[in-house]
Amino acid sequence: MNAPYSRRPWLRWIAPGAALATIVAGSQLAAHWPAEAATNLPPRTAAQLLTDLQRAQPVALSGTVTATMSLGLPELPTAGSSNPTDPMTLLSGTHTAKVWYDGGRQSRVAVLGESAETDVITNDKGLWVWQSADTSVLHVAPPKGGPLAGKRGLPHGPATRPGSSTPNAAQLRTPEGVARWVLTMLDPTTAVSTTSNDRVAGQAAYELVLRPKTAATKIGSIRIAIDARHHIPLRAEVFARGAGKPAINVGFSSISFTAPPASRFDFTPPPGAKVTTPKSLMAAPHTVRHPALRKPAATALPHVVGTGWSSVLVGTIPAKSTANTKDQSLQSALKLLPEVSGSWGRGHLLDTALFSAVITDDGRFAVGAVQPATLYAALG
Repeated sequence: MNAPYSRRPWLRWIAPGAALATIVAGSQLAAHWPAEAATNLPPRTAAQLLTDLQRAQPVALSGTVTATMSLGLPELPTAGSSNPTDPMTLLSGTHTAKVWYDGGRQSRVAVLGESAETDVITNDKGLWVWQSADTSVLHVAPPKGGPLAGKRGLPHGPATRPGSSTPNAAQLRTPEGVARWVLTMLDPTTAVSTTSNDRVAGQAAYELVLRPKTAATKIGSIRIAIDARHHIPLRAEVFARGAGKPAINVGFSSISFTAPPASRFDFTPPPGAKVTTPKSLMAAPHTVRHPALRKPAATALPHVVGTGWSSVLVGTIPAKSTANTKDQSLQSALKLLPEVSGSWGRGHLLDTALFSAVITDDGRFAVGAVQPATLYAALG
């Protein structure tokens, strides 16, 4: 059985506050690989590496992505789930995915489990998600029409002062300008350094290292290995403060820059599969209700409290009227978490090496790469 999970295999540059969330989301595809012989590349600055990322062109590839999660979590129940993308399963251990990309619009990823797999394919017929665990297929047709026509004009105005969140027109006209603006934004909160001596999946790579300047975050550093030839990220590691080994290790364990055959991106739902075709991805959300919710407050859009690495995302969990196996699995996991309380209310706490999260009994949540006390203050 062929398998996929679609997405372009490179990471776009992101601000520190979004870095953890992006890498955690990607960690469902990765693992730990053996050390490789070092390389010796010409030195490049952080600004030059960011420029390389901005200029990187899509490149056809295939390979194996592995991820290791070492967050220090308690053993969580999976309610007998064999789905390799079950959130309860993905939070710990090692996970593997096969990746194919044609360098254009078609991609395919197979997230592999012990007895099942989840396949995601993007092709000219849209997005397909095949889950062998329950023989289900989600199909989202491609949007009608194409990208918005025309070009947007660049903003004009006075030169941007150092550290300003708004770049000026000159900065936006070149990749170098964008890269230098990003570094200006990072500088107040993040120390950025580079190395030119790394090798990932047999490829020579540079390493971009980000270290928070504040002690108010659990993150010690984020290391991104960038392929020296194609300028795409090959590996991302997230280290907890003071730790010598990464808590999250995501990257290619093998990679080939040869175009996969076109047949690799074909998909036809197998006989007997249940096919769901929502009008859009937003038409089929999955929400989970906390087992102890009591008259939850009106759902509000999540918002950020604080800034930079110590920011906290606060929001409300939408109520769900009907329970299913996934809800029950999460409810069982929540019951294992310690109960906490304060002036903000009562709830359950998840405290890991890299982040903390609180779900309150009245349906609110707070999550961030911070100590629990920071979450409680944000909820208050």
